[in-house]
Amino acid sequence: MDVITTTNFKKDMFNILNRVTTENKTIEITLKSKNGFNDSVVIIPKREYQRIQEELHLERTGTLGYVINAMEHSTDADFEEV
Repeated sequence: MDVITTTNFKKDMFNILNRVTTENKTIEITLKSKNGFNDSVVIIPKREYQRIQEELHLERTGTLGYVINAMEHSTDADFEEV
């Protein structure tokens, strides 16, 4: 993950956002905090965000665990060649 400052992000916003989408990059933008901590914001491609949301939904509904269990205990007989 590339890490940049807000100043550099402002200078080259279009190219940075373009890299996020075309190269499937994740970018962290660091922010100075009044508390002395370095906070940050992460920019990810929309398709990555959607993938994360889908995985969280499958986990919350129990579907992900069911599928993983089925995959771990599958045999060749469980599949039909198409």
